[in-house]
Amino acid sequence: MRLSKPLYARIALILLISLVVSQGVSFWLQNKERTDVVQQARGQNFSEQIAAAVQLLEASTAVQRQHSVAALARSGLRAELLAADAVHPNAPRGSLPAVLAQRLGGAREVRARGNGPAGAMARSVDVQLADGQWVRLTEQAAKAAATPALSAALLTQLGLTLALVAGVTLLAVRQTTQPLAQLARAADRLGHNLDAAPLPETGSSEMQQAATAFNTMQTRIRALVQERERALAAVSHDLRTPLTRMRLRCELIDDDNLREQLGSDIDAMAALIDSTLAYLRGHQSQEAVRPLDLNALLASLIDDAQVQGRTVTLQGIASSFYPGRLSGLRRALQNLIDNAFKHGARNVTLTAQDDPQWLRLGVQDDGPGIAPQELTRVTEPYYRCDRARSQADGSVGLGLAIVSDVARLHGGTLELANLPGGGLRATLCLPRRSV
Repeated sequence: MRLSKPLYARIALILLISLVVSQGVSFWLQNKERTDVVQQARGQNFSEQIAAAVQLLEASTAVQRQHSVAALARSGLRAELLAADAVHPNAPRGSLPAVLAQRLGGAREVRARGNGPAGAMARSVDVQLADGQWVRLTEQAAKAAATPALSAALLTQLGLTLALVAGVTLLAVRQTTQPLAQLARAADRLGHNLDAAPLPETGSSEMQQAATAFNTMQTRIRALVQERERALAAVSHDLRTPLTRMRLRCELIDDDNLREQLGSDIDAMAALIDSTLAYLRGHQSQEAVRPLDLNALLASLIDDAQVQGRTVTLQGIASSFYPGRLSGLRRALQNLIDNAFKHGARNVTLTAQDDPQWLRLGVQDDGPGIAPQELTRVTEPYYRCDRARSQADGSVGLGLAIVSDVARLHGGTLELANLPGGGLRATLCLPRRSV
């Protein structure tokens, strides 16, 4: 899993890996112990077979021994009479010499190929009979079966244990991390709606403290925003009143040139105040989110442009309604259209691209575009690329800042790009989810 996965998935993965490793170690230890026990039992059984074979050969005459060798072969133990110089050189370790001495009533010379326990590797030993004849006794391959596998019942028990513990682990992790997911969703909602319902202050003591702190923060932020709105309303009233008096007094000036200059300054000041207040109000929109027919919105913008004698065309459609704020989106798109014509565009194209993840609403023009080094700065409040022209047309540098704020209010972004053939494409990238 990638590191970008939720905390629940990460913790669950770590615990499941630990569980699988522990179960694997347990399985390996049980299998090893079983193998050791089986090998020990087989070694004991081999020792008993050797003792029985020696008894049979010692009880047989020289002529009968060939028949005894054949009989042993049929029972799974190959016997071969040896000359003294063909005997293995090493004395074996282990219990075989003691078992033979106990079963046969006296010690016998025993040799093996290696110096480990007799027959542990090749299952073959050389034994000297009571009359001095050496015989090599070897367990046949068909009889030397591998260690039997663990029983199906044991494997089933291990699997059920693993599944049960994994289920309990996943449930416990889910219950533990769920409050964190609720906190993350509440923080996301807070960025779009200060009046969202507070978090329930339940769960562990740590989560109760976190929920209480979050609810307190939300209350304080809401109070600050409300105070700012009251301040904006007061400022709006207090500034418009003296501007109105200044405008009236300006009309009393006899010098036409001076009167026009003062009137232009007053108009510029009023436009600056109106734009600034509108921008500040836009930071916290109280407009409700509702399903919007964006195709109808785009069509109405085109109709408004045609009334003003502007050429605006449409490419693409929105496949379904979008949950958003109508006035904010209308204002953002209208700002983009106005900017395009204000800065030299003759034709403007509205574009709509829709998929399950994103809705992209674009305004594409054939104007001069924006210098590449300015693309990242034009969305800053009061930033103007061409200050002389902006002042001449009454711009205060808030149009794209407002569009960017509207995009963020809907959880999206504003993307600006110069077109290869000239012109600018401004795109509102809006996520296909509720905001």
